[in-house]
Amino acid sequence: MSPEFDRMHGSISEVSDPMSEIAVKLPPSKPFFSVVIPVHNKVDHLESSLACVYAQTFSDFEIIAVDDCSTDGSLEILREHEKAGKLRLYRRSEPGPGGYAARNLGVRKARAEWIVFFDADDIMHDDHLMVFHDAISENGRLDFFCNNYVMRVGSKVVGKNKGISSGVYNKLDGLTFFAQNDFVHMNSASIRRRLIEKLGGFPEGRYKRGGDVYFWVKLLADIEAFYYSDMVTSEWLLDNSFVTKNPDNLTVHPLADFIKTERPRLDEMCDIQLRRIINRKIIAWATEKRLQGRGCYHDFPHVSLKGLGYENMLRLLLLSMPLSIYHGAITMKRTWRA
Repeated sequence: MSPEFDRMHGSISEVSDPMSEIAVKLPPSKPFFSVVIPVHNKVDHLESSLACVYAQTFSDFEIIAVDDCSTDGSLEILREHEKAGKLRLYRRSEPGPGGYAARNLGVRKARAEWIVFFDADDIMHDDHLMVFHDAISENGRLDFFCNNYVMRVGSKVVGKNKGISSGVYNKLDGLTFFAQNDFVHMNSASIRRRLIEKLGGFPEGRYKRGGDVYFWVKLLADIEAFYYSDMVTSEWLLDNSFVTKNPDNLTVHPLADFIKTERPRLDEMCDIQLRRIINRKIIAWATEKRLQGRGCYHDFPHVSLKGLGYENMLRLLLLSMPLSIYHGAITMKRTWRA
């Protein structure tokens, strides 16, 4: 890692597991991928999630698991897998909100040039790494690759990226895609390690939720080109997403800070798409709060008129109505769509 990255994300909270790397048989050369898995109380899903990583048809990779102070038996499972030589295990002394600090620690410990993140309660198809490898082999100058993914509730697929074909895209394309939909997910990306270093890693210690979106937007605003594959190679299991479900994690979206904090240098078209992204996410969180019966007026000042659009303007108008009228309008909308 670069000195700046280490300074920003130092090792104060890192704790080496006493058993770490004793039984792990490291390959003689650097692996092609490092799969970084943060783990915090995932005992019900950990075995099945690890199994789908082990089942990859592309085998030149290492697994780095970072236990983020689990108390449910997850650490014991990870230790058994470490003793079997299947992964390298590190621990943190205190849990970091959203798992962002754990991911940064995993990147610092990675041996590969290419980093793949994976959540310990989701699904990776057995061709996930192979699709990345083939795309990287054909487009080696790029630093960011993204595969398609699906969101699933129970056995039902509730979301899938549509309309983006496989190919190389530029900065404006990426920002435009994200202004319409979260086409990138934590499980769907492969990033060259030096790009993560340049970006300073995930925003640890600042956000309980939404820090991943902050990172993706920062990445898309920085890169000049990337590769997207329309093949679905991972699944986000929403039933297991406790960070998303916890209402205490729902504040003003982290992107409200983005322009002031990052000061991105973008041309006019890219800047409009960036502000569309910020507006979309802030309004989405405000809507979520409203459906919970909570106020959302603190969100409104962070919405930019630039790139707002007619549809989001109507959403803001609806969000400003009394709660009884708001719920009535939502019910009518759902009935009309059905």
